[in-house]
Amino acid sequence: MTSNRCQHCGLVNFAGTAECRRCKVPIAWGAEGGASQPAFSSQPAIGAGGPSYQPQQPFQVVPNYGATDGADASLYAQSRKLRSGLATASLVLGILGVFSLGILLIGSVIGLILGVRAVLKANREPYVYGGKGVAIGGIVANSFGILTIVPVALIAAIAIPNLLMARMAANEASAIGHLRTLATAEATYQATVGGGRSFGSMQELVASGAIAANSASKNGYQFKVRLLDLNGNAALAGAGDAVRFEAVATPDSYGSTGRRSYYTSEQYVIRCADKSGKEATSSDPDVDEYFREQEPTFERVRPTRRGDAPGRRD
Repeated sequence: MTSNRCQHCGLVNFAGTAECRRCKVPIAWGAEGGASQPAFSSQPAIGAGGPSYQPQQPFQVVPNYGATDGADASLYAQSRKLRSGLATASLVLGILGVFSLGILLIGSVIGLILGVRAVLKANREPYVYGGKGVAIGGIVANSFGILTIVPVALIAAIAIPNLLMARMAANEASAIGHLRTLATAEATYQATVGGGRSFGSMQELVASGAIAANSASKNGYQFKVRLLDLNGNAALAGAGDAVRFEAVATPDSYGSTGRRSYYTSEQYVIRCADKSGKEATSSDPDVDEYFREQEPTFERVRPTRRGDAPGRRD
């Protein structure tokens, strides 16, 4: 009769156990209960007619037949990392676009396209492409960046023309003032250096200290002084027959720095007209008359009094 009792410590073990659960001494199955057994043996004894003891083999790596390129992987290997480059790029462009007017619209449009493509790829191949949530966030951010351009564009469309008009008005007012300065300088030059007869050129006025050296160009306008004789022909600077003069002001860039051209002469009347960037002449209206013609004409309506018909006009 076989015994499952340990010959060393006497503990009864389960059938088929290779070693004692208490003292870890190998059990010789098939030995009689009274038979003696060595206290320790490097190899388990084989009993007569009993099953032989075989040491357990270590765990082997099982090939992962689902791996790509024929590569073997462990059952416990980590899953393959999903691609999310398009989604990340879309989100980055969207965040930048919110604070930079859609990166001049082009950046947000590109980010929106990348986000849509990332979502489509994640839906079509979820085992290869990831980052669907990031892509949706990029779509939302890029859409918001595009929407911020609309109010800014409306404000710019209203404000920029007004700023340009205000700038041109300031330049034209400065041109009128500078022409008056040139006319005053000519009167002073005639009374002093010219001996009460002749006027001076731009260079002669600068040399006499009557005007500044940069008087030929100022605030978006170009200024010229021409000397004339009594018959209106051109006269040389310093000549005694330069008894007349003309001073003109024209915009540097028509429609940008100014629209009107100005003219004055020894009559000391400022004249102006819209000459499309060309010089004004003595035949153009004076400034006061010109602007009176430009003002719209309104019918004056006197207040309604008792007994008058409503809206009675003068």
